[in-house]
Amino acid sequence: MARRILVTGATGKLGKLVVERLLKKNSEVRILTRRPEEARRLWRDAVEVAQGDFADPPSLKEALVDIDALFLLSPISEALASHQNAAVDAAASAGIERIVKVSGSDWTIRNADRSVSGSAHALVEAHLAESGVAHTILRPNAWMQVALEPTIAAILSREDLPDRYSGAAVSYIDADDIADVSVAALTKETPLNGAFVLTGGKALTALEIGRIAARILHRPIGVSQTVRTALPLHPGAFEQKAVGEFGVLIAEGLASSLSDDVRRITGREPRTVDAYLSARLAGADIPTHNPKGEKSWH
Repeated sequence: MARRILVTGATGKLGKLVVERLLKKNSEVRILTRRPEEARRLWRDAVEVAQGDFADPPSLKEALVDIDALFLLSPISEALASHQNAAVDAAASAGIERIVKVSGSDWTIRNADRSVSGSAHALVEAHLAESGVAHTILRPNAWMQVALEPTIAAILSREDLPDRYSGAAVSYIDADDIADVSVAALTKETPLNGAFVLTGGKALTALEIGRIAARILHRPIGVSQTVRTALPLHPGAFEQKAVGEFGVLIAEGLASSLSDDVRRITGREPRTVDAYLSARLAGADIPTHNPKGEKSWH
């Protein structure tokens, strides 16, 4: 019998990937969203759409009726802890069998005193532990689809790649791997209990990423030690603070650790930065020269 799963954050980068995979497994998917039109545009009648959000208790309660498992995902915000804790409480009251929570990176949780995002996620993790609901916590490292976008933009704009983390290596994780692990946690007969750290198979510096890009494009790629392009901007002060703290912690080398949890859960190695860049740059009309001509080349 297919499990009935409520997915939150379904119209975002990761949520879309999770919904697509659940549908391929013939799971019955319900989506809690404030944007029902967008959900119906994406999946038409393949999913059940429940309009509502974490801050609306009646809509949350209704969305959880006859649901077996909850996929808990929401963007970084000042309300993250209160909203997700409300979802945990509602799930517990509804008798949900399992919650799969996408948490913060392991290094933000372990340094919650220096990360507002890590602190918020840590509060939810603690609340989950006290809820009595069986749960899986996923702590993904820096997402390729987010953290490497400035690198892609630099290549497409004829600019040198920015060394944003002072030479520190990062074990980037592909969002497709996060989605695969999430779906495994939601659908496996054998429960995945506890916290899992999701990283790529190798930690890479900006210099090493530049070399990969150069090999893919068959041309030299510059890496600038002076350009410090920030991660994508967010609208609120809390979000901006969280992103700024990510940069500080990553520059300390805290995002370079490796875990084999992706391999243990999925049975295969994590997707590589090489594969991600190859896919993103495929067919791109990229010039074969550096207009600045003043940086080091690799």
